[in-house]
Amino acid sequence: MKKGVEPAILKGTRDFLPADMAQRNEVLAKIKNTFEKFGYQQIETPILSYAETILGKEKENSQKMAYSFKDYGERDIALPFDLTMPFSRFVAANWRDLPIPFKRFQIQRVWRAERPQRGRLREFYQCDVDIIGSNELVCEAEIAKLITQVFDELKIKDIKIRVNSRKLLNEILTGFGVEKDNLIPAIRLIDKLDKIDNTAVVEGLKKLGIKNAAEIIGVLKTDKDNQATLKQLEAYDTTDLQEFLRLSREFGVDETRLVLDPGLARGLDYYTGIIFEVVSSDESLGTICAGGRYDDLSAMFSSKEFSGIGVSFGFERIMLFMQENGLIADGKPSSRVLITVFDEGSLDGSIKIYKSLLKASVPAEIYLDETNLSKQFKYADKKNIPFVVVQGPDELRDNEVIVRRMSNGNQKKIPASQLASYIAGYYEAN
Repeated sequence: MKKGVEPAILKGTRDFLPADMAQRNEVLAKIKNTFEKFGYQQIETPILSYAETILGKEKENSQKMAYSFKDYGERDIALPFDLTMPFSRFVAANWRDLPIPFKRFQIQRVWRAERPQRGRLREFYQCDVDIIGSNELVCEAEIAKLITQVFDELKIKDIKIRVNSRKLLNEILTGFGVEKDNLIPAIRLIDKLDKIDNTAVVEGLKKLGIKNAAEIIGVLKTDKDNQATLKQLEAYDTTDLQEFLRLSREFGVDETRLVLDPGLARGLDYYTGIIFEVVSSDESLGTICAGGRYDDLSAMFSSKEFSGIGVSFGFERIMLFMQENGLIADGKPSSRVLITVFDEGSLDGSIKIYKSLLKASVPAEIYLDETNLSKQFKYADKKNIPFVVVQGPDELRDNEVIVRRMSNGNQKKIPASQLASYIAGYYEAN
């Protein structure tokens, strides 16, 4: 036997069967609908980009994550590893045509050259929202409300939104004598507090020449509640955090879902204000949504300054959580009705029925091969099509059809002219 190419895929990528896609599309629709309810507008940016556009300010770190290559024109090309840098370029190129402040959402695939693990893939979807062109804290509060609304729509109730301020973190580190050049390296180490042992973070900070590292870690602790945490930090300026909490209450955000965490760092350079990380009850999944305030992210593309706030929802981790916790049902089939072809002589009649359902906007399909009814029923069952329509010679003579409900096997003979309204009644009820 001739051996063909192995039908393998790269580790960290996946095939999605129709049933998988039905579930994914249902979840994506809920996320998208929530974004739109809050007034966010969808954009899309190219997948293929100049490498310098993707690698951004943090070229050294970005190169470790990005898939990059030279094309036939010897141009340096990269695939996006997140949607932030493509968006910052988009704003710099198009801001004159946008309403400012601009509320954007973007749902696209991204690629990361990382070692795959549970909930962490090389190819995955991100769902981003941003408000750009305003530095008011009301933006952060709206984002917090949006986060809770998305997870409520998905019936993921047990979430915590960890919140901190990079301004506060910088103030704490500076107060302990950390020099400006060491701020970002120190923040990147602090960002690992919930991933590695505190001792390892302390040792890393000491290697940067920060002698009082243990004292710093001692300050960066969450107390029993937000007010206690604020009191613990009263030696520092927590004005933005206090105002954020107040505005979030005005937006109707349940404050028990907000956790002030002075040790939350978000290791990327560009964060400048309030930052977020959302975790679920399954802590092993890690962060399922994250982001924060950035100032002038478009600086490398434009002299025009834009402050913004945004978060990214980790779609693949959200799907994994929902599947493992029974929060997602089987997706709806694309067709609601299969019109069978009883025999060669009945094809024209079956096509006529098919056309009548399409005209009535009832999702339907006609069986495309000549075979017995048993195989046609099995086809409908495999595709989870809820109704099967049969029109044999007797039904054709009397201008009737037999409708079979696949869930229970019940059959009913009705006038062919009533088929669309009969199916639509069930369709709308479900």
